Amino acid sequence: MRVHPAAVAPLFVMALAACAHPAARGPQEITGWSNGGDHLWVNVHTCDGDPAAEAVEGEDTVTVTVTSTDSGWGPACVEDSLKVELDAPLDDRTVIDGVTGEEPPGIEG
Repeated sequence: MRVHPAAVAPLFVMALAACAHPAARGPQEITGWSNGGDHLWVNVHTCDGDPAAEAVEGEDTVTVTVTSTDSGWGPACVEDSLKVELDAPLDDRTVIDGVTGEEPPGIEG
């Protein structure tokens, strides 16, 4: 018995939909950062999630909150990286993750 490909396509699409989890947009934990002087490079595990960041600069700290769509992190994904502009160079100020309230890990290199 031969099955026409058009008859199988809807079943394949339904199977993919059942396996996929909905993407959630919201605050994401920073997985790494580096100092660029008057900007920061910030990474999050959101895999093409269109990240956006807000920096709140204080005298001793810079708090960065990243919002992105978490479409599911996996081995085929690459971290999202974004440039966060600062009003003044970072200098000795401490970077704080707006999600955890703690210092995120630095990026080596």
